[in-house]
Amino acid sequence: MKEKIDALSKGYKNREAEAEVAKFIEYLRYNNDDSKRLIEDLIVSSYMYLTIINPDAPSLEKLKSQHRKRRSECYGINEKLKNALSCNLNGNSLSFMPPYSFIIEFDFTLEKPYISKDDENFTIIENSIKREKVLGCPYIPGSTWKGCLRSTLWHEGMKQDSEQITRIFGNERQKNESFRQGRLHFFPSFFKKADFEMINPHDRQTRAGTNPILIECIPAKETSKFSLLYVPFDLVGKESAEIKKQMLEDLKLVVEGLEAMFTVYGFGAKTSSGYGIAKTNDGSIRINAKERKKQVGVQLPKSFKLHEAKNGLEEAFEILMSKEDKNSFMEKHFTNLESLKEIVGKIVEVIL
Repeated sequence: MKEKIDALSKGYKNREAEAEVAKFIEYLRYNNDDSKRLIEDLIVSSYMYLTIINPDAPSLEKLKSQHRKRRSECYGINEKLKNALSCNLNGNSLSFMPPYSFIIEFDFTLEKPYISKDDENFTIIENSIKREKVLGCPYIPGSTWKGCLRSTLWHEGMKQDSEQITRIFGNERQKNESFRQGRLHFFPSFFKKADFEMINPHDRQTRAGTNPILIECIPAKETSKFSLLYVPFDLVGKESAEIKKQMLEDLKLVVEGLEAMFTVYGFGAKTSSGYGIAKTNDGSIRINAKERKKQVGVQLPKSFKLHEAKNGLEEAFEILMSKEDKNSFMEKHFTNLESLKEIVGKIVEVIL
């Protein structure tokens, strides 16, 4: 393959180079049916070489259209690897974390397309969506979620340098300021499909579109999963009342921010134009705080006979170690972020 591609940059005239590119594409198309990634790399390589050799070649537009078509579907997603990159923490994982850590997870459906900027410098698509480097599928990285939620809270009136915002999100590493890591950790959200949006900027005088711009996006109706983890690591060793107080304050602020981000302000690029709005679906919240469902009152036996005392203690021990009471975390399910706010209100009452 290397020899054939290198040959395209040497010695061929314009028409011959274009013919060789077309021939090579057909060759790999029929001899590498299962290697979709190989064909995609070939299209990009051919486009780059052909741009240098013959920038006026008609086949350049054809290569562009082939590349757009192939990018619309995420080929060969490794589900096991994708799940490993996603949040795979369960309630039992919380038992190894500091008290009052919590996990919020829910599914969401895009109501408006999502737009972002890819890190790749060399690509056929001028305005490409951000893609995971290993999987090749469009996704929203955890850093994007973090920035969007922080921006939403700023729009809601929170000062960016306030003590609560700093302890939740952390601050920048600077020489004259002590660095502080945030308590929130965001996980990436993956999608299986990409599409294109046409944006047509209008001239202010003529009020007519002059130069339509093609932008790659994640289309509306696509679904994914949102996950975040809160760990109050900097409160380890502090009084339990102070840990509860700060955790509940942070929990209420995060839930209010999530609702505003998904339904009002949006996330990603061009949110002022309505992009990045989503509908939240079923989800769960798990907190490393014990919620006893049975109250066990140990009573003295009516008589102090050995067998009666022994039976009473065994019964109390079985209740304490029952499956219903053994879990060291609270778990609540919700249908949308509005119902999550109601659940958080009940959680506050239980914990306090």
